[in-house]
Amino acid sequence: MAELIPRVIIAGLAASISPVAVMVLLSVMMRKHARRNSLLFLLGFTLVLIALGVVGIFVFRAGGSGGKSKVDGYIDLVLGVLCLAAIPLTLRRKKKQGKTETEKDLKAPRAFLLGAGSMLVNTSTIVCFLAGAHEISAAKLSVSDDLFALALLIAITLLTLLIPIAVYFAVPTKAERVLGSLNAWLSRHSKVIGAAVLLLFGAYLLAKGLKAVV
Repeated sequence: MAELIPRVIIAGLAASISPVAVMVLLSVMMRKHARRNSLLFLLGFTLVLIALGVVGIFVFRAGGSGGKSKVDGYIDLVLGVLCLAAIPLTLRRKKKQGKTETEKDLKAPRAFLLGAGSMLVNTSTIVCFLAGAHEISAAKLSVSDDLFALALLIAITLLTLLIPIAVYFAVPTKAERVLGSLNAWLSRHSKVIGAAVLLLFGAYLLAKGLKAVV
């Protein structure tokens, strides 16, 4: 477990850097019922992460992951290649035009679905999160340790969503201006941030995979 936790933290931090998901959350928080809808968005996002983590660990184990097998090295290589392959998609992503509708109401089911949908189409987070699930499967620990590691991975992945929500709940009167500035900054730099994370984490996975199989 001592060796697993740092690896889970690295994967979780890479998965957490998702400018597009944060921007969607901020657009939700700039409408009416921001408290309710931000929590529903977070719930939808989290449930997809839980499902992805459980299925990922099961599939990796079924495929022979664990016990310092060379299979784990090949999995890392595949995930590293997927990270690099996702870079062009990130750089080609079009910016959404139009102003945020701050006054328009957003129904609760819609907020939940936006959270789940933001995770389901979030290629960079999915790949990095699966890398964390693979670390857990490769460690071959007890079920309780697996659950603890998965909970830690999910919590770290959610950091960039939890922080703006916490800011809004703590200082709602000032949050709109602060979060609006953050949204504008992310809109300008989201492509570069996403590509940089994929490049660095992809290189990390490729190096780790090559070390295991050579």
